[in-house]
Amino acid sequence: MRKLYLSYLTLFFFTNALNQSNINSPYSFYGLGELGGLDHCVTSGLGNTTITTQDSTLLNFYNPATYSSIGKGQPLFSLGVSTKLSTFSENQDSYFSSVTNIQNFALGMSFSKYFGLAFGLKPYARRGYEFSYRTLVDQDSIIYNYSGEGGINEVFIGLSSNILKYKGAVISIGSNFGWLFGNTSNIRKSSLIEQGNTQSAGGISIKSIQVHSFHYEIGISYLQKINEKQTFSLFSVIEPFQKINGIYEEGIYYGSNVNNPNDFDTTYFNRKSDGNISNIPSWTLGLNYIIKLKAKKGTAKELNSALAFHTSYQQSNWSRYEDNFDNTFINSFYSNTSKTTFGLEYIPETNFIANKVTTKLYHRMKYRIGIYHINLPYQTNNKQILDFGTTFGFGIPVVVQNSLSSINLGFTVGKREGEKNEFREQYYGINIGVLIAPGSDRWFVKRKLN
Repeated sequence: MRKLYLSYLTLFFFTNALNQSNINSPYSFYGLGELGGLDHCVTSGLGNTTITTQDSTLLNFYNPATYSSIGKGQPLFSLGVSTKLSTFSENQDSYFSSVTNIQNFALGMSFSKYFGLAFGLKPYARRGYEFSYRTLVDQDSIIYNYSGEGGINEVFIGLSSNILKYKGAVISIGSNFGWLFGNTSNIRKSSLIEQGNTQSAGGISIKSIQVHSFHYEIGISYLQKINEKQTFSLFSVIEPFQKINGIYEEGIYYGSNVNNPNDFDTTYFNRKSDGNISNIPSWTLGLNYIIKLKAKKGTAKELNSALAFHTSYQQSNWSRYEDNFDNTFINSFYSNTSKTTFGLEYIPETNFIANKVTTKLYHRMKYRIGIYHINLPYQTNNKQILDFGTTFGFGIPVVVQNSLSSINLGFTVGKREGEKNEFREQYYGINIGVLIAPGSDRWFVKRKLN
């Protein structure tokens, strides 16, 4: 019965994940949209340092080399929901927007002594924006409306292996193999607004890309135990240059009501099924340093505390971006990007299961804080748009039947801006995630009768 409920729950979230409007950003106009998903509940608390989290109690699908670190017989089911609150402003004008959607769901487990496996669904690219302006003509005005919608999702399966264990050193390598699917559209409408603010007929232009393509990425991790109190790890994830296949459609229509597709008459339509659009090749290098501390609780009890430092640097080669569908594509618009992140995590009691009777909830929680700085590929007045902010978060273990389950909260305060008085965005992110793991009653264990 539990497996049946889990299957229904997965199907429900899968269906809703494909039918949601999951972004509001004018930068998503280009290419397939903005790459990546919303912030992850764990990594968003660490300055979005995505690839350096390697823990038997966490599922990190951003780095496939970490799957083999999941505890044997302790599979993890991960589900995340994200909310983004944005205020867009330019000169004296401003606009508020909020978006909530499912960030991911995935299942990971280890098997044998050296292998780990994960599979699930995560967003790959997102498009969503809407803006308009009017031009006065005599007593009426013409309104131009621009909007975008859709998203590209990835169903993936990942495998990792510990290829070397020697004198406190562990080297792991892994890869995610995925199938990209979904569609994104750019829509332009122009219509006459008559007196009384009644919208009349007008023209509509729709350009859309439907994606169906294979995709992969490679991860590697090196963990070195220095001594009983210190552990040092290096991580790297590479997304090579790849062609993303799809179908491109471009149409121009006339409608008696530009907001009713049933009234559209086609004046021009073109379909290309043999083209492709490229991904953005990137590489990420990360570092994780953990030191165990001794923090006294009162006078009789000492806690098994730990402090973890996370940092990463990423470069994305946008100069290699290609679009073989739309002839209006201009490669020189984009600039190569970089992302730098820092994060700290403090755990008062790492062995909280064994000491759950003698510790309080705030001793078992994980406390996270971080910062990030990103050079986005877009430009205004020959200056790249910057994205920077601070983050903080908490991990709350659910100590029931020695379970490794947890609830994770991540919060982001950030800003995107270019030149002074140009278009800018102030945003707040709220990320909630649930990690479900078996307790004493383990999953996937063959029962025996005495």
